[in-house]
Amino acid sequence: MAGACLRYAVMEVLGFGRLITPEAQAVMAEGSARHRRFQTWLLTEADVIAVEAPLVSESWQVSGRVDAVVRLNGEPVAIEYKTAGPERFQAMLASGRPLAEHWAQLMCYLATGAYRRGCLVVEERDSGRRLQWAAYPDPAWTAWLGQRLEAVRRYQAAHRLPSREVSRGCLTCDRWQRCFRSEAERAAAVEAHPDWEPDPPLPALPSQPSPPAWVHSARTQEEGGPA
Repeated sequence: MAGACLRYAVMEVLGFGRLITPEAQAVMAEGSARHRRFQTWLLTEADVIAVEAPLVSESWQVSGRVDAVVRLNGEPVAIEYKTAGPERFQAMLASGRPLAEHWAQLMCYLATGAYRRGCLVVEERDSGRRLQWAAYPDPAWTAWLGQRLEAVRRYQAAHRLPSREVSRGCLTCDRWQRCFRSEAERAAAVEAHPDWEPDPPLPALPSQPSPPAWVHSARTQEEGGPA
């Protein structure tokens, strides 16, 4: 939940229900299948320590699972795998920056102190092209994540929901009815405010892909894009 809007994260810890449409279920099933294929591919390409590695931090009061952990130069590296549609992937390719919600998840793993290195891998669903960003603990992100988690706990204790953090993500949110009265209202809000602007503001994102040596996309290299 590190990369979720604050309102959604509070709904999660308070046990709010979700409306998952058949279309969303199909997308989730496809994502799970791609996830498994990536892990299988990784087993042939890297020195894999574990897949779906559990992570529990008592000091941060968070738990989760790391998609994969590989050994690179004798050091464990946490791998976070995501998929993206053509439009979002092309935006990342053009800007050189990952999506903030993807990056936040990986930085949370590093912030807990469980890992000193990480890598975000984003795969375009249509073409299979991949972009990767190497990650290291970042004090600015650690502070931001700590503030967000503290806010979640504060609202949880008060049994209240924070204000909306409107963005494009609202268009695919499975709890959007808790924030908007109709699809038309949601669409108008997103059109007026498409970019996620959480409080506090996001720390800086990496400006260029920086893939580790063990992972690459032959197709991307052949096409002349970043590997």
